[in-house]
Amino acid sequence: MKSKCSQLLPITVAALLLLSSFAAQSTSAFVSVQKQQQQHQHQHHRPNQQQQLSQRNNIHILNIRGGAIVNNNNNNMSSSTSLASAIHPLTSTLRQALTSGTAMHGIGALYAVSCLTVVPLTWYRTAYSFSVGYGLAIATMALALLGLFPVITITTAATTTTSTSFMTLAKKVAVAIAGADPSLIATITALLYGLRLSLFIYIRENTVESKRQQFEAMNKTPVLKRTPLAMGVSLLYAFMMSPVLFALRSASSSSTGTIIETGSMKHTIQWVSASVATFGMLLESIADQHKYQVKRQQNKAKQETKVFVGPTTWSYKLCRHPNYLGEILHWIGLFGVGSISLGKSPVAWVSSLLGLYGILNIMFGASSRLDKKQNEMYSGQSGYEEWKKKVTSSLIPFLK
Repeated sequence: MKSKCSQLLPITVAALLLLSSFAAQSTSAFVSVQKQQQQHQHQHHRPNQQQQLSQRNNIHILNIRGGAIVNNNNNNMSSSTSLASAIHPLTSTLRQALTSGTAMHGIGALYAVSCLTVVPLTWYRTAYSFSVGYGLAIATMALALLGLFPVITITTAATTTTSTSFMTLAKKVAVAIAGADPSLIATITALLYGLRLSLFIYIRENTVESKRQQFEAMNKTPVLKRTPLAMGVSLLYAFMMSPVLFALRSASSSSTGTIIETGSMKHTIQWVSASVATFGMLLESIADQHKYQVKRQQNKAKQETKVFVGPTTWSYKLCRHPNYLGEILHWIGLFGVGSISLGKSPVAWVSSLLGLYGILNIMFGASSRLDKKQNEMYSGQSGYEEWKKKVTSSLIPFLK
């Protein structure tokens, strides 16, 4: 129990810091509004001398009867405002780096957001660096991009739709659907992808005993020694999301990129790419859930795990690992959306290509290892051999 508590401590501290940041900013904004309202009221209503004297007497009575509460409230507001003032430069720097900084600055800001998500989770459980932490890092970066790009301009021949200030996610979804803005759709797809994946892996870990044991076996490295791993994979995740960043920059303002006209070839490429990313996300979700249900039924029936039970239907007729195929399509689609906006920036191209190469290399390697593992476990079993004979492709449909 003591070990668990020590592992949870860094996560608790990080969560408190983030919550304090949001709370401080909210309190600062509230205090600012209150001051403006008080100044407005003071201009229209100046109390006479008798009222001022009465107020002083009331304050004096409050002080005698524990009126220090008034002072404490003022002190609390001052402390919150001070905390907000201390954090504000950091958040402003992050905002500026993402929205209008150089390509290097933007990727650095994505890396910071990714690290803030992955590092505490890796301290808690090593395997989370490339599982739950992976999904949440993608979701966190996508959410940050949705929040920090409040102006989305969709240019058409007849109309221009502009949304200002911080919009709710629901409103941004409506804007994306109505205006068919590929960059915004791609960002929302990445958000849903990350949330779904992290939740799925977490549920699977806690309901499938073999997965829980696998995660536990990886959790032997001392907490601080896990940091380099977490920071390394965080950089890869930032590279993977960088095309989305540059696509949003291009869509949000002509000063940060070239606005792509609706109906142009570039816009068509972005739209097709966003559709591929969405299809990939859905394919991976369906394939993951299908396989999870089959394995769960096998566990409930207390069947031998070395007996092949599938799945062999639905998406598993396309290839033997359709969930990996879906992930590949998702990231190829996101790269396609952003590639139109990379321009002549070598940093943007190198980071985006490294991110795509990294995830493709991981997926092809994972499918190869899983093929080898399945051959070792199920070789000679009629169900497995028949399925493998019909579905000859490991990852790419119709290819042996």
